[in-house]
Amino acid sequence: MFVGLTVLLMDSVYLIELPGKMFLPNINVYLINCDEPVLIDAGYGFQESTEKLLHEIKRITGSRGLEKVVVTHAHPDHFAGTAVLKRELNVSVAAHKLAVPVLSDLKKLAINYYGFENNVSSFIKLFLQGLCKAEPINVDVVLNENDEIKVGEYSLRVIHTPGHTPCHISLYLEEKEVLFSGDVVVGEGATWIGLPCGDVAVYIDSLKKLLKMKLKLILPAHGPVIYDPKKRIKELIRRKLSREEEIVRLLQEKPRTVEELALALYNEQDRYRLLWLLNVVKAYLKDLEKKGRIVYRWEKGKKIYSVK
Repeated sequence: MFVGLTVLLMDSVYLIELPGKMFLPNINVYLINCDEPVLIDAGYGFQESTEKLLHEIKRITGSRGLEKVVVTHAHPDHFAGTAVLKRELNVSVAAHKLAVPVLSDLKKLAINYYGFENNVSSFIKLFLQGLCKAEPINVDVVLNENDEIKVGEYSLRVIHTPGHTPCHISLYLEEKEVLFSGDVVVGEGATWIGLPCGDVAVYIDSLKKLLKMKLKLILPAHGPVIYDPKKRIKELIRRKLSREEEIVRLLQEKPRTVEELALALYNEQDRYRLLWLLNVVKAYLKDLEKKGRIVYRWEKGKKIYSVK
């Protein structure tokens, strides 16, 4: 049975760890217990996750309930739980303007963010609705860069940080120099950047944007709290650029397909995970193509990549 952490971090900001399932990771959501409580992200929609979330909200906020959920981006570990919160607590949902069309239409989400054009119905049924228990969500408050969300005596400033997805936002509590980073900065490992919605160059630009900000603390959606923000951000930039150099070295050895590169890079034997990793490799290749470092040719219906 999943227990997970619920921790008071600072000034009425609670970290609530919610469960994943199978290959789906656990996720941190953040509850700001002010006069009109605000939740940042909502976890998955399955019962084990939503029951814990509802329990913690009621325990922490009491009769104040929950006023608003801010969704950092349109991935089901961040938004699927909002449908239950809308029904149970009558909350409003806020998200970036680019999230609105994909949150309200699972078909658009499956095609534009996951690339499942041919088997879209199966993907929605098995993954989005089946495993994640996601439902279409209507956004009540449409957010743009530098919009502010009141949280008691303070405000959360919206920082558009695309690259992981086009609609990704982080939330900056400027008075405390704290960033709620969603998936743009994770506490361990690295952020998943994969086609069709991920863009390595745009992601690195978002990280460089965050480097210019005054940050004492980063509260990520995955992994531990980050107490040295600049060091962690620089590490994530290095990891992405290092992976690109690794791809170039592999292509210097010999031309390769996307599948061959994925196997060489990740040594992943699980067929399902390999499908996801192919999109990651494609995102790196797209960036390297833009930089003019690699080219490809068609051979027997497949792209064969080589250094330029």
